Amino acid sequence: MKARVAMVVALLLGVFEPAFAHHSLSSYILTKPKAVTGTVKLFEWTNPHSRLVIEVLEPNGQAAEWNFEGPSLSRLSAAGIKKDSMAPGDKVVVTYGPRRDGKPGGLFVAATYPDGKTLRLKRDPNFRDNTIDGF
Repeated sequence: MKARVAMVVALLLGVFEPAFAHHSLSSYILTKPKAVTGTVKLFEWTNPHSRLVIEVLEPNGQAAEWNFEGPSLSRLSAAGIKKDSMAPGDKVVVTYGPRRDGKPGGLFVAATYPDGKTLRLKRDPNFRDNTIDGF
């Protein structure tokens, strides 16, 4: 009987472990939003987090890929952002919470197109700096 209980507990832990392992937003600086201009290379519509990759022209003239973590699909949808809202080749200004390790990229907050259209996430209580209009 004890062996069966132990096996059931082990199976349940194996099933629910990914939920326990979910990371926090502590790897991003949420009090100092930044913006960078680039060209969309990839907008990955996936759970548990979406991903945005843009190509940025660095001051030295070289192109660099910047990776941005985004929220779940339900949060994107609630903000009116759809799977086809960003496509490869789109020019955007990405507003983001920078990574603490200094690598290019961070936590995606908004994307603004040259015509002024902005895809913006709904206000996130983790983003403690209200300097981003409407966020």
